[in-house]
Amino acid sequence: MRRALLMLLLTLGPAGAADAAAPRISSQAGILIDADSGRVLYEKSAYIRRSPASTTKLLTALVAVRQGKLQGEFQVSRGAANVTGSSAHLRAGDRYTLRELLEGMLLRSGNDAAHAVAESVSGTMPEFALRMNEQAVRIGARQTHFVNPHGLTAAHHYTSASDLATIARTALREPEIRRIVASQELTLTPVGGEGRKIRNTNSLLGEYLGADGAKTGTTSAAGKCLVASATRGGVHLIAVVLKGGDRYGDARRLLDYGFSEVTGTLRVPPGSRFGRLSDGREPRLVGSLAAPILHAPVRLRVRITPNPAREGGIVGIAFLETGGEPVAVAPLAVGALPDPWYLRLLHRLHPAPVDRNSLHSL
Repeated sequence: MRRALLMLLLTLGPAGAADAAAPRISSQAGILIDADSGRVLYEKSAYIRRSPASTTKLLTALVAVRQGKLQGEFQVSRGAANVTGSSAHLRAGDRYTLRELLEGMLLRSGNDAAHAVAESVSGTMPEFALRMNEQAVRIGARQTHFVNPHGLTAAHHYTSASDLATIARTALREPEIRRIVASQELTLTPVGGEGRKIRNTNSLLGEYLGADGAKTGTTSAAGKCLVASATRGGVHLIAVVLKGGDRYGDARRLLDYGFSEVTGTLRVPPGSRFGRLSDGREPRLVGSLAAPILHAPVRLRVRITPNPAREGGIVGIAFLETGGEPVAVAPLAVGALPDPWYLRLLHRLHPAPVDRNSLHSL
């Protein structure tokens, strides 16, 4: 059977379309990605370790929604109520659901709420920090190491603009996190107490078309930081700027650039079938593929292993290619599909773009 089963060519925009000039930003580090595919559209010192301030709380939230009980009620400890810095004004002894603690943490950037979230999920700060770092490695944020849930400056507490984009991209797939960070105002109500309104610290919400998150952060060591998310016409972008004097202006410039460059997203859904093997079996896509539509054709290519296993499993790969560069890859399988943990392991071991001539780059 021929190895290449299919090539799909999409013509994107007018022939000869030129790339827009890359923006200039004042922040010391920054990155812009297409959230669906993860493709980097712009970067500046994006892989240098930096103090993240309260953008840390995106990873805190991710751990909490995946490992905590959103409806569970927790009592605010004295230690949480006394944390310095930005505050959701929690009082020791008051009880909140984990969902409301997350709202106080993500909207109001409350360090007290972040401390309470960590205690509610893990009991102690060291145990929660361990979970944060495990989660960071699991999602591919390998330049990240956190020692607290709120982002106050500490030794060995660092990340990079690139890792923050990865963290935000993963966190924003969680409906509860996306709901909270997109809200301009919510009511925080302790169990049996009186509610009070809290407003989001992200000034892009309601002012920038399509803005829907994600997190601000400021300390003397980190400077002014911002993780900004915006969606227009099915295109979802994430911009990260660190240590800048004009974080909102920089984020706007990056997002404007992204929306001028990306005209759509090519998506190939899970389970898509790609021809037939010589024995009649139909390879199916495991997972999905996505790539931003830029100023170059996007090709969907398929490569089948020379001798597919008769008992089933992975028999090849499908990948999206633009400008001669593979930008998204997923396995093709027949029969019994591989366990999800196995596929996640492959992606963690091989984070680079797929080698079009190899089945070992899954």
